[in-house]
Amino acid sequence: MKKNQYYLFSVLIIAVALFASCNSEKEEKKDGPKAEPNAWLFAQRAYPHNEIDATIYRNAHKEASRMHKENTSRAINWELAGPTNIGGRITDIEVDPNNNDIIYLGAATGGVWKSEDFGENWDYKFQDVPFTSVGDIALDPNNPQTIYVGTGEANSASMSFYGGGVYKSEDGGNSWNYSGLEGSPYFGKIVVDYNNSNRVFAAACGTLFTPSDERGVYRTTDGGENWEQVLFVTDTTSAIDLVQDPNNPDILYAAMWERIRSHTARRSFGHSSGVWKTVDGGDTWERLEGGLPYNEDAGRIGLAIGHNNSEIVYAFYDMPDQVSDVYKTVNGGTSWNETSGNNLDGMCSYFGWYFGKIAVDPKDDDKIFVMGVDLYRSTNGGGYYQQIAGYYNMSEIHVDHHAMWIDPASDMILEGNDGGLYKTTSDGSSWDKINNLPFSQFYDIAFDYQQPERLYGGTQDNSSIRTWDGGIDDWEVILGGDGMYTLVDYTNSNVIYCEYQNGVLHRSSDGGNWMEYIAGAWSSDRVNWSAPYVIHPTNPLKLYFGSYRIYKTSNRGNSWQTISGDLTKGGSGSFHTLSTVAISQIDPEIILTGSSDGLVHITTDEGGSWQNISAGLPDRWVTRVLCDPFDISTIYATTSGFRWDENDGHVFMSEDQGESWIDITGNLPNIPVNVIVADPENEGTLIIGTDAGVFATTNHGEYWESVNQGFPVVPVVAISIHNPSRSIAVATHGVSCWKGNLDEINVGINNQEKEIEKTISCYPNPVVDNAQITFVAKKQLPTTISIYDLSGKSVFSKKIENCSKGENKIDLNLSNFSKGTYIVKVSIGNKIESTKIIKQ
Repeated sequence: MKKNQYYLFSVLIIAVALFASCNSEKEEKKDGPKAEPNAWLFAQRAYPHNEIDATIYRNAHKEASRMHKENTSRAINWELAGPTNIGGRITDIEVDPNNNDIIYLGAATGGVWKSEDFGENWDYKFQDVPFTSVGDIALDPNNPQTIYVGTGEANSASMSFYGGGVYKSEDGGNSWNYSGLEGSPYFGKIVVDYNNSNRVFAAACGTLFTPSDERGVYRTTDGGENWEQVLFVTDTTSAIDLVQDPNNPDILYAAMWERIRSHTARRSFGHSSGVWKTVDGGDTWERLEGGLPYNEDAGRIGLAIGHNNSEIVYAFYDMPDQVSDVYKTVNGGTSWNETSGNNLDGMCSYFGWYFGKIAVDPKDDDKIFVMGVDLYRSTNGGGYYQQIAGYYNMSEIHVDHHAMWIDPASDMILEGNDGGLYKTTSDGSSWDKINNLPFSQFYDIAFDYQQPERLYGGTQDNSSIRTWDGGIDDWEVILGGDGMYTLVDYTNSNVIYCEYQNGVLHRSSDGGNWMEYIAGAWSSDRVNWSAPYVIHPTNPLKLYFGSYRIYKTSNRGNSWQTISGDLTKGGSGSFHTLSTVAISQIDPEIILTGSSDGLVHITTDEGGSWQNISAGLPDRWVTRVLCDPFDISTIYATTSGFRWDENDGHVFMSEDQGESWIDITGNLPNIPVNVIVADPENEGTLIIGTDAGVFATTNHGEYWESVNQGFPVVPVVAISIHNPSRSIAVATHGVSCWKGNLDEINVGINNQEKEIEKTISCYPNPVVDNAQITFVAKKQLPTTISIYDLSGKSVFSKKIENCSKGENKIDLNLSNFSKGTYIVKVSIGNKIESTKIIKQ
């Protein structure tokens, strides 16, 4: 089997890294591995159940969106910090058929963006939608102001964040309404019938991690008011692509793909993968054979149809053992011929489930483009394929190709990949990057303490990067691979530490021009995909690195020693590793660790002894630990896994160094918390980044409010504070990095004394028919009890002229309520408290 040049190059890179680890030689700054998208983000949220409940996740996002909209007291002014020139994963490109200047882009976790001047400027158009992962965008050919978006990326990537169904806009993306199909968290394709705008087809992938009946092709005939499933194969077979015959709207082809996975295993091949055809608008479907793989383990399939001769259809198959095949029919699917021989083998490496797109030039049915790790073109209908983009010419165009638009009237092509948006007027012989899109998916962010205009961060598939002077469009790569944690010596800006995946730590002593490998000590350890490390707060020569144990250096990484045993539950694989490390700014001998398998440990003598302080915490992936900057005894821990009962929170505080824990999740939505930081000048002010934006408290978590005004509601994975300038940087996994003034956080939080003495409660909860709301009021005031569903709609309201001073108990009858989660709000005077109830 022919091997792709890309794959050989990856082997070469690994060899270089191993050589460096043995010889402590310097390696050039941009080297790093290229590997398949990792399951790390999913694993955080799924541990220990190995799956995520899609309904819980959807409801959490809706609740977070409600909190963002309702908080009118926010005052922080977030500004984009970039980068716009690095890029990130694009999942779809759509262009107005009547006006090529109008472009819509779907980002993997960055929502929908629109340009009205062919990419010179962009506006975010998904602010009101609680889900920012985009699978596909479809414009109505008859009225391009009408747009459908299937939320949830179908690429099975590092997380493939869940979507929440189909959303529809009738005003060019200015406003959106939910259209249905929330039972499918991912979508591969949406097609609006060019002959009937009310008829729309959707390729629904269903859930990725469990079997589900919501997979298959759906159809609406009333513009998205109602949907019916018109093609279902099995509960593990997704609909992944759709094309409509341009000459007969009742003829459609559907690609079906057998796929299911967990955080440690994946099945992306099967006998049910194949191509289906309908000739009656979706009422009936026939599986096509005639030369296509049948009763074989076929993988993901992409489709393209001829614009001039619609009897020509291409099917791009991912097959086992890195085989990539393109099949072609010239008779509407009656018979097929394989066109590619071995020419395309290896173009998707061993993760063809990440790609699967093929495009045909509307001007020439024989000109096709096949998208994988590399990009191939054929100008003779598949007789010969030429690589026009690959790992060796990444200086011109990034790898990992997902989306393409070909101008039907000119030689212009737009192409979307993991590095952003590119254009060509030479059929792909040369490319220009459109460098003004904030799509980077960060893993971490850090300030240069001495020069805070310089930000450093690690990004998904786009390396460790930095801005030299604070510009949004001047970021540069300083180390390759998937960038993770980056730290700058607070006494010397020339000393920089950064790593790529799996703890491959490097150090630069010349401001990032050269990187030296310093990770040899733990090369045989279990190491997290994003391995944590910290610098000692008063001695910059000291660092602490976490594998499954803690390593210490006193000479900036020239040599290391272990100062702990195994601080995880043990076992094999990277899922029993340290996921977070923190050090006390008050007493640096206090070090905290958190593990991916739910443990928190503390040492108060710089590793002389360690105590397991996990009792009282849920068995969930620990995303961050934090030492309070004011109280030596106060520490914090955050978790990413979902609650599977009402006792599990996401933010915890201990006031006795972990002997006991307090759940301070409070009124936060049931959403993974990825990071927590403390304002070093305002005791009790904590800021957290979640899968749905930023929240803050000024009273140690008694009450949380959204401080997400000014940037999209996207996953926030890292937050960094530069206290001398009172700056805060927020790194998102989808729309780059944003900066704000830390002092404004406190202005945006409601600090007024509450009239409710303690948080309201509901008993019983869950509720069958009757429940009792209990709260304690400080004085008699007009009171309103309100109940909202998770979309924000009011479903109940009861006014009380004056509540009682002290304890109040209000009886509620919920027998007529539908099953689900609701928000109960108690308004006393102008103060509001809320709690969640579940109706069974």
